[in-house]
Amino acid sequence: MSHQCYYCEKNTETAHSITIYDDSGIEERLEVLCSPCYEDWLLSQKG
Repeated sequence: MSHQCYYCEKNTETAHSITIYDDSGIEERLEVLCSPCYEDWLLSQKG
């Protein structure tokens, strides 16, 4: 099954899903990321 990355919009067989929350802590949306974009996202969370 192929997925489309939320950020780069490329099709990928391997997908990572992340949940995005708004400022009040309420679930805003679910995003599917390819491995390179997921790695970038993880690194951005580490600061």
